Amino acid sequence: MALVGSHIWLRKRFIQLRRADNLRDMDDAHYYDLVRAKLENELVADGHLQVYATEVPRLSVMLVQTLMESQSQPQRILASDLTTDPNLLTRRREYLAANRQLLQAGGTISRLFIAYERDLAREDYARSLLELINYHRDLGVTCGLAVRDRLRADQAVDVIIISEAAAFVEDEQGDADYTKGRSTVHFKGVDRWITRFESAWGNGADSAAAALRTYENAARLLLDSAWDEARIRRAVNSL
Repeated sequence: MALVGSHIWLRKRFIQLRRADNLRDMDDAHYYDLVRAKLENELVADGHLQVYATEVPRLSVMLVQTLMESQSQPQRILASDLTTDPNLLTRRREYLAANRQLLQAGGTISRLFIAYERDLAREDYARSLLELINYHRDLGVTCGLAVRDRLRADQAVDVIIISEAAAFVEDEQGDADYTKGRSTVHFKGVDRWITRFESAWGNGADSAAAALRTYENAARLLLDSAWDEARIRRAVNSL
């Protein structure tokens, strides 16, 4: 019974690499099985997994889907985006579809958009950012804004925190088609990523949600009339 319980616990906690139904299908079955075992042991021992390029979006979708399948609690995602190009984030269609499924199933998502002061003062950037935020709000995402120039280095990170089970950290920014990019999934020490996110998000009048409202009120007014960089800079300075 103890062995069965341990096996179930391991399957829930760690990624299990699929075994071939017939090892003879491999050109060198023994070599394949040794590599599979080494990868599996490394993941269990170290509690992290690195993925590259096109594997990054695929794994991000899998992590969200696995959260729903596992019913791990809370059914929640905390995400911070280093938003250098708002249009880039609208192209993650499979990931956004998985987000929608989680929200429709009763889960919650809080997403922190982290932007440089100089970008927030640009008319083209503001228009793209607010369109992106509208899209996420329509999904049911709680959105917030933080100024990257004012965050500590450990707060200004691109991370997706899956419940209290995993933190998916973008180590190297991917391009539009993920022909490059590198990310790490941490299955241990997730609480430190939650703490970083919460410290960047803040509370009450100083929260990221309040900062977004302040910026949004000023930017939308100017986008509907005439863009005034001096006025928007004053708004950004007040965040």
